[in-house]
Amino acid sequence: MKNPDVVHPFQVTLTDTGFGTLTTLVAEAGVSAKQSICSDGNSLLTSYVYDANGSYKLVYTVVGSDGASVSYAEDDGILPTLFLGPQRQAYVSIVPYHPDKELEISIPVFQRDAVELPKAGRPFVGDFIGATATAAIFHEADWSEKKPDKLLAIEFADGRIKKKHNSKLPLPGNNRIAVGANGIHLLAQHEQGWLHRQVDEQGNVMRERIVLSKPIYCLQILSLSFEQTSYLLAQQDGKIIVVTIGPDGSSAVVELADFADEFYNTWLPVDIGGGTLVTRFNDEFGNGWLTTREDRLLELFYSKGETGYKNLLTGDVIAMPQADLVLSSVNKTGEQGYALVFYPSSQDDAQNKTLLVLNRTL
Repeated sequence: MKNPDVVHPFQVTLTDTGFGTLTTLVAEAGVSAKQSICSDGNSLLTSYVYDANGSYKLVYTVVGSDGASVSYAEDDGILPTLFLGPQRQAYVSIVPYHPDKELEISIPVFQRDAVELPKAGRPFVGDFIGATATAAIFHEADWSEKKPDKLLAIEFADGRIKKKHNSKLPLPGNNRIAVGANGIHLLAQHEQGWLHRQVDEQGNVMRERIVLSKPIYCLQILSLSFEQTSYLLAQQDGKIIVVTIGPDGSSAVVELADFADEFYNTWLPVDIGGGTLVTRFNDEFGNGWLTTREDRLLELFYSKGETGYKNLLTGDVIAMPQADLVLSSVNKTGEQGYALVFYPSSQDDAQNKTLLVLNRTL
């Protein structure tokens, strides 16, 4: 297969904010942000870059931790889903043009010289969660505990994609999920509490237990294990909390910060090394991110009332070029380093011209 060509769709500006390097990418006609992911210590962004006639190209942009960037155009493909293989190499699932069918292929983002065009298949709708030693894991959940979740394992062999395995997880559905060195772990509401399960790459349950009989709604898994202390992110009574669960099933609540505004959404925490995780959120009044290590809160940045983001723990403010930004993703860039991707809030994505990437170190 042909590698993507280098292109220059953006005017690029670097700014030292005092809290990290801000890269501003401005397209001539318009840009629509899609996804981003960590790739070799850089942030790999996907976006649609528009021309004056309204047509667009899928563009990959690599932004380094120093803020420098380079962009590449995809020859034939839309609807990108980025993921990492077991060796942390960057892959993408895209839908090439076809007059009658919408089928996707999964290919390396770069280094395609020795790759043959794979057979296309039906797209998987879920999210990339992480990679095991042999597979990239995707998960799709319905809001209902009565509808089974779906799992996709893209199996690798000899550094290449070998096969895709689709499976349905046993009920209950609407699981939180974490993929790490200790396997694939699920957490779902159960009539007796929360059901903690470990499954294999085909969705078979290996072991399970009931935890947390208390009525606490888990937002995200920070870590989940049968052998070590587990940490769950939650919000209760106007506070951000972490629930700890011991190997014996005992639990405790640790209050992290007062936060009266109720989260609308939280996203999968990003591990930036040393047990430190960055979790982004939004609510009625803005968005932001919080950084935790086990049951400690290290940062809590929030956009409410700011043209930028205020750390509610210290009062420090990261000034941004404008207010009302959407925080679209977080990527690890190194040990204790991460990048945040933003774009201006707009009713019409095609009219937006700007992407912003802030690289910082804890």
